[in-house]
Amino acid sequence: MITQTNFDYLSDLYAIDAPEAWLLAEYPSSNSTETRFQNRDKYIIHDPFPPPRPELMQVLGPHHLMFGWGNHIPVTSQVEPPATLLDHWQHVFGKDIRPAWNPFDENRDYITLFPHESIPATRQVVHPNTNYAVHSKEVIEQIDCPQADVLPEVQPPCVVKLSHGYAGLGNFFVHNEDDEANMRQQLTEQWPSAKLVVNSLIENINGDFGVQFYLRKSGEIVWLGFTEQNFDDNTRWCGGTFTAALQSEMLPHFEPFIEAAAAYLHTVGYFGVVGIDLLRDASNRFYLVDVNPRLTGISPFLIASRIFARDGIANGIYKASCRFKGSLSELIDTASAIQDARVIVLSAFEDNKETLCHLSASSDSLERSLETLDKLA
Repeated sequence: MITQTNFDYLSDLYAIDAPEAWLLAEYPSSNSTETRFQNRDKYIIHDPFPPPRPELMQVLGPHHLMFGWGNHIPVTSQVEPPATLLDHWQHVFGKDIRPAWNPFDENRDYITLFPHESIPATRQVVHPNTNYAVHSKEVIEQIDCPQADVLPEVQPPCVVKLSHGYAGLGNFFVHNEDDEANMRQQLTEQWPSAKLVVNSLIENINGDFGVQFYLRKSGEIVWLGFTEQNFDDNTRWCGGTFTAALQSEMLPHFEPFIEAAAAYLHTVGYFGVVGIDLLRDASNRFYLVDVNPRLTGISPFLIASRIFARDGIANGIYKASCRFKGSLSELIDTASAIQDARVIVLSAFEDNKETLCHLSASSDSLERSLETLDKLA
């Protein structure tokens, strides 16, 4: 059964199931030397080639996931979030949104985004073997609900997924022999030993939804909400939209998928935030296409949107990896001065007279929210 629990921030939920743990808001890497968290021999993660620049791994990503976390459970990362950014969050939402950041402490237990080889298994609240298993794209087939067919081999047209890719990284749309040849060359150069999952293509898609819930240790499901997902020209995920009026309207369509995913994940021992991706076709049929048992890139925006919706600010847009021409302080000042929308700088770092950032804007319409973001970056 799905509950509509009242809460403000995600740490409110985790504080019940893992009260002594900290959030490690940072992914490990299996190909970069720019992070202390290495997965070289175990729990291989198919992160991108070439490796992301260190600011993306150590600043933009981790600080972003601290937004909307709250302060019931401390957070950690290699780089402390700047006071300027935290002051901005607090100015909009109040002191309870300000995370309690601490340096990494090897003697602590951790809520992890992905299993970590460099942290003892006993220090990870979900055992890393379990966490690695549920992060595999092979899990999707184990969940009892409508989904794309799993194919025994690459058969164009199809989509090929690396077993432990994320955010659309490691997905290949294969429409013909040339696509397959390009994919195999890339795999040979980057991930020759990767396990692949091959799915049939779902035709006539007219809806792409990122659905989120919290799965308690008890198996109870707490509804978080959903966004409609946005992708760039390279099919890489780049953000999403939130519409308050659709949250309750769409839930009955999502409920069977949520309950099926929760049942499976609870059985194998996972608890925490879960994101599932659903596609809708022209016949109004829904299909499960991905399961992400962790905080995802859309989680912070979804939490902000829930809070704004209580005040009647019902429509929001999130854009990842924007560029603002100016410093972080200038960006925050500009965002704060906007009167007809609420702009949040979710994460940022300065880069050669520009600021690379994740931004969201919420207002009385999606059109106004988009116009606001387009003016900023």
